[in-house]
Amino acid sequence: MFLFVFALAGVAIVLQLLNARHTIREAEEARLQDVSRYVSENLTRQLKGLNEALTRISRDYRATALTASSADASRQLHLLTDVIQAVRGLAVHDANGTAVASDRAADVGRDFFAAEFFRGVHGRPDPRVLYLSRPSASDDEGVALYLSRAIFDAEGHFSGVVSATLDDEFFAFIIRSALFAPDMRATLAHADGEVFVTVPSMGTERMANLGRPGSAFEAHVKSQRQTTVFEGLVPATGRERLVVLASVKPVGLGLDNTVVLAVSRERSEVYAPWYAQVRMYAMLYAALLAAATGLRLIERRRLRRLLAQEEASQAALQLTAARLERALDGAQLGLWELQVDSRQLRIDARGARMLGYGDAEVVRPIEEWTATLHLADQAANAAAFSEHLRGASPAYENEFRVRVQDRFVWLFSRGKVTERAESGAPLRIIGTFMDITPRKTSEAALADAVLLQKKSGEIARIGGWTRDLTTGQSQWTDEVYRIHDLDPGGAPDLPRTLDFYTEASRPLVAAAVEKCVQDGTPWDLELQIVSAKGRLLWVRTQGEAIWQDGAIVRITGAFQDITARKQAALELERLNATLSELSYQDALTGLGNRRLFDDTLQAEWARHARQGAALSLLMVDVDYFKRFNDRHGHQAGDECLKRVAGVLREALWRSHERAMRYGGEEFAILLPETTREGARLVAQRVLDAVAAARIAHGASPLGAWVTLSIGVACIAPSMEAKPASLTRRADMALYQAKAQGRAGLVVEDMPP
Repeated sequence: MFLFVFALAGVAIVLQLLNARHTIREAEEARLQDVSRYVSENLTRQLKGLNEALTRISRDYRATALTASSADASRQLHLLTDVIQAVRGLAVHDANGTAVASDRAADVGRDFFAAEFFRGVHGRPDPRVLYLSRPSASDDEGVALYLSRAIFDAEGHFSGVVSATLDDEFFAFIIRSALFAPDMRATLAHADGEVFVTVPSMGTERMANLGRPGSAFEAHVKSQRQTTVFEGLVPATGRERLVVLASVKPVGLGLDNTVVLAVSRERSEVYAPWYAQVRMYAMLYAALLAAATGLRLIERRRLRRLLAQEEASQAALQLTAARLERALDGAQLGLWELQVDSRQLRIDARGARMLGYGDAEVVRPIEEWTATLHLADQAANAAAFSEHLRGASPAYENEFRVRVQDRFVWLFSRGKVTERAESGAPLRIIGTFMDITPRKTSEAALADAVLLQKKSGEIARIGGWTRDLTTGQSQWTDEVYRIHDLDPGGAPDLPRTLDFYTEASRPLVAAAVEKCVQDGTPWDLELQIVSAKGRLLWVRTQGEAIWQDGAIVRITGAFQDITARKQAALELERLNATLSELSYQDALTGLGNRRLFDDTLQAEWARHARQGAALSLLMVDVDYFKRFNDRHGHQAGDECLKRVAGVLREALWRSHERAMRYGGEEFAILLPETTREGARLVAQRVLDAVAAARIAHGASPLGAWVTLSIGVACIAPSMEAKPASLTRRADMALYQAKAQGRAGLVVEDMPP
């Protein structure tokens, strides 16, 4: 019976430890997947933006000889490189691989036919494909990763390649901002395993190939899964790690290769709290087993030697004391004894070492010991003692903080009255204490994390849910209950949950759930529900499958109240005229956007061609705006652009003069029926107005205030010419203004 009880206790401890390890693994997996999603979304946005830029450049060269305006094109590429943070360089190559335009003047004329990125496009040119090269060593000893698009002439023949060299430092910055632990590592790699970016950097190993035979990376790529979780030895580092692998291949870009993101943590760091718990349980179990075994042996000897001599009894008692001492030592327990009448507290040598009193037994008045307790814990400790002394509790038991040298540590203490007077008054109490500071620290950190998650969900009105497919049980966060107007408690089963959806929405969410359970297809839907209180709400419901050993074991997701946003969207849909106008408006500055500029220039070009009137254009650029952002941050940069936009709006006096945001910190002012001299006067008026506004810069070598550079161009449109010719001439004038020191204007001197 004795062995059976201890075996059951051992099994219970093992099961508890396995459950704790599983909980830690699930929590860390969720955190790593959150980081993976954040970085993947940022990477997707950057790839989409670069695809749009490369597509626009390739289209610009559709009907233009690649060598016709190399200098102009190089200047435009240089300006684009300054604006697009995700790239280190842009270049245009002809059909033979010769660079005809580049933001780097030294590359113009160089032969890139043998370069892998060029050969990848040249071998199979396709206007629908966005080509992603393998990472390779670059001229500046960094890593080069190219995005490329094929250029075709007006007849559809392959005529060249436009390529962008991705900035590994920029992507490293995005990744670094998402890491939450010192032992974390994140890597962006090509689908064949070649590494592009690793954070933190691994020095000479940054170009290591992750796609080794039999590796988790190779298995993930072959499986074509969106996400894979792996725990084990990582060959590239030789370390045991918990890894989340995510494939990034945005839909609609035609990307010919996949970017794989690997986010990982050291397994030893992930399970460090669990290892400590295992050690503690093992020591306690061993101590209890040893103590119980010793007591059982003593009991058997006492029964067999009931008539033995006193000396044998004393020897047995000494043996018991020795074993108890070893048990206490193995469990890291301190022993204390309180003499109630003399109010003296005795702490054994082991406990004295734990509390920093030295290596010898310590005897102190109870008042002196109590003074070392944290003020917030003294009253509760005194109450626990009093309750046991008067017989209201079977034992004294309490957790409290005590000062050890210059810090406080948490102790768990337990004791019991072992001797009473004939009157029943307690005379002596014996007990133990142990250091539980690591556990209390972990509990506090976990409580903070739970509180943060709860508050974040309340602010964003987002809740989370999960459903175990094995047990059929569901769990909701408080925010999901609030949205449904239900009191927190047991989550409803699936049929009851679906009943909250309206008749139109119910089939959609039911089909999405069934599809996810069958093959793991995630969903993201905006539907209507009727809450328990009858409120008609719009919600965004998201779900995805959790795989384990090749099978779907759970579905989980988010639930958000989007009623306010949806109502606003529906209202905007009813305001068709307002919506049409807003589609031409830049959200930040309130000026017309690039779309409005393109449409207006096209219309004015046709009108001026019919009337034979002059059409002028000012290209305006905020000087040293990137330095402004670096000094003050992007939010301050947005405010600066708003103020500049206001100055431009006030500086235009005629109703048909239009100021529009061309992109980034660049603005365009279209001046219909305006001569070159008239355009110069408007440009000077703009310069004077921004100088008078005195917008603080703080990072410009030109002075304390924001300044502008303006390129002025004037042309007499014709049906044979293209509107883009006016834009190019204004861009060239702007480039000259910046080359001449900025904070001024240049009027291009070509015939109108």
